Amino acid sequence: MHSTGHQSSTLVTSQMKSHIVFVFLLIVVFTTDTSLGSLDEEKLHNHLLSRYVKFVRPAQNFSQPIVVHVGMSVSQIIDVDERNQVMTTSLWVKQTWVDYRLTWKPEDYGNLTIIHVPVSDLWKPDLVLYNNANGPYDVIQLTKANVFYNGTVSWQPPAVFKSACDIEVTYFPFDEQTCKMKFGSWTHDYSLIDLEAMQKQIDQGQYWPNAEWDIVETPIQKHTIKYECCEEIYVDLTFVFVLHRKPLFYVVTMVVPCLLITTLTIFIFYVPPNSGEKVTLCTSILLAVIVFLLLIAELIPSTAQNVPLIVKYLLFTMAMVGFSTFITVIIINVFHRAGSTHTMPAWVRLLFLDFFPRILHMKRSHDDDQTDRKDDNVYSSTDCLINKPPLEMRESTRSEQKYFFGILRSGYDALCCKTETQRGQYEMGDMEMTIRDEEVVTGRDGHGNNDRPKNTPSRNNYSKSTIDNIDFIVNHFKEEDDDTKVKSDWQFVSMVIDRILMLIYTLAVLIGSAAILLSSPLLWEGRNVHRYPNVESMKSIDLTHMYPLPPTAPPTTTSSSVENVTYV
Repeated sequence: MHSTGHQSSTLVTSQMKSHIVFVFLLIVVFTTDTSLGSLDEEKLHNHLLSRYVKFVRPAQNFSQPIVVHVGMSVSQIIDVDERNQVMTTSLWVKQTWVDYRLTWKPEDYGNLTIIHVPVSDLWKPDLVLYNNANGPYDVIQLTKANVFYNGTVSWQPPAVFKSACDIEVTYFPFDEQTCKMKFGSWTHDYSLIDLEAMQKQIDQGQYWPNAEWDIVETPIQKHTIKYECCEEIYVDLTFVFVLHRKPLFYVVTMVVPCLLITTLTIFIFYVPPNSGEKVTLCTSILLAVIVFLLLIAELIPSTAQNVPLIVKYLLFTMAMVGFSTFITVIIINVFHRAGSTHTMPAWVRLLFLDFFPRILHMKRSHDDDQTDRKDDNVYSSTDCLINKPPLEMRESTRSEQKYFFGILRSGYDALCCKTETQRGQYEMGDMEMTIRDEEVVTGRDGHGNNDRPKNTPSRNNYSKSTIDNIDFIVNHFKEEDDDTKVKSDWQFVSMVIDRILMLIYTLAVLIGSAAILLSSPLLWEGRNVHRYPNVESMKSIDLTHMYPLPPTAPPTTTSSSVENVTYV
């Protein structure tokens, strides 16, 4: 019983505490004055919008145009699609105008100088992007607008626009692009809505840099245009983006490989013509250039107006490789010429064997001099052999047959030097032999026997026939040596032509590469060409000079802060 009484007393105590807290909260709520906040704002909102018609232009006189100040704050360039020629940007479209129906006295509404009203409840200018490429033409994010007590309405909605941009690819990848965004009223002409720019340039205070493009200039242009469809004059504001491409990626992936390929073609002229690899190397380089051209074609827009700079350089490289292939075929043809097929003209011998080698400091090997000396030796030995009248009494024996057989077998060496056999020594100069002269004269062997058959021809005739055969062999060797000398001359001519064309080709490659790759004006552009925006001065915009406050405004602390109102 004692424990039950204790629990009931505890429960009563907790209930009493809960009632006390509830009563205290009710007292706080009912005694708090909420007229300083929400009630004044609600009252002001009802006062401004109770009889407000958002479809009517806020002009006290119909002939008076509404001046709309338009500005733009770019936050990011999302993409520049060169192939489709579309620029995607993320930005804030800043708009301010004066609506005389939205004015009040701050002292009547708890010193409220600004309220936030959904823009869908207010009149707003029907600004659209004229050169829209894809997506909505106007702002679809209907955020709240700032309404000041003097009737100034400021609306800064965020938006993502895809605008058409005329891509100029003449100097790609060292190019400059000018993309424009044209804003204007779609239904109101110049007499109803006039557009003015808030600043001379686009605000970049909140800009997030792009990885490929630099914004170098952002002028704002105002145009008044009379279209063919209508009699009225319309006004628009054109926001211009002057962009410079960051070429590092394209230099590493395109320009440097092209330069290496072009440099590689110079070494075609260093490959020996007899190696059989000159034409193969030319063909391989030409295929590499064609493949590279196909890869670049996927990155640049397909246009018939002009040819990109990198494509011009690839075409130049392709032409030079084709020219080197043509020259290589000619050089190989000259290298393999012979005296039996081609006769070397005198002017070729004068220019390519005498004149150009001295200028190019090219010297021939000593093989030709040795060949000339060898030919002289052969000629003198042959003369001694042929022009020396043979002895009438000299007859051929087996030893003599062995002698001539040795000449035939040894060939060229037997005519230029002295050889010895087992039976004696033979001297080519006098045709003297010391092999048993009695056998040669008498035709008998050492035992006095006559071993010549009766039906055998004269040994003198046999010797003459043998010498004629030797004469044929010597003449054959002379013709081969002459043909070898002519071949050597043609080969040296091909080397001289190769060296001359290598110098001409190298000079043409250097001049052509410099003339094409350095022709972009962007590479020689100074810093003072464009009016680079001062980003620091764009972080705030003073509206006082555009919309001065009424002179009857109360000099309160709240109103003085409104006089210097700024927005970002």
